[in-house]
Amino acid sequence: MRRPILGLNTRVETSLDVAPRQQAVVRLEGMALEKRLRSKRSSAFVEAISKLDVSGVVATKEKVQELIDQIASEFPELAPDQLPLGIVSKCYLGNPYEVHSLDAGLQIINHYKRGEVLPNGMEKARRLAMHPGYEYIEVYMNMMCAVSGSGEVSIIKE
Repeated sequence: MRRPILGLNTRVETSLDVAPRQQAVVRLEGMALEKRLRSKRSSAFVEAISKLDVSGVVATKEKVQELIDQIASEFPELAPDQLPLGIVSKCYLGNPYEVHSLDAGLQIINHYKRGEVLPNGMEKARRLAMHPGYEYIEVYMNMMCAVSGSGEVSIIKE
């Protein structure tokens, strides 16, 4: 007579939890924050910012959302209030446009004509954005980060 193997009717249950988890974020301050902002930007991030003109004068919602996601993935350890107030770069749409910007919420792309003033303290980045050595300028409360095409960062403190 055959004997049953012990535990033959054992059930294995697994569950999958797909809810997003909150990560504990340590707020960077002082030199630690400056060191993080000085770090080289990824080539994918630089490319995403430099393609703003590809979509024309008015960017689509999908394009703007891609940029927001790219920025969030580039700076995962920064608190929302430590993200750039805006990003300014040279505009290649042609005359009369000179520069374009993403606003503080990183949701609106505006193209500015010569002499048209940039809002929210971003005007200070216009001259740097026009410099051929920089791909774009990140504007923060007390500094600017000038980013080259290779992703290298120069910090300009106020």
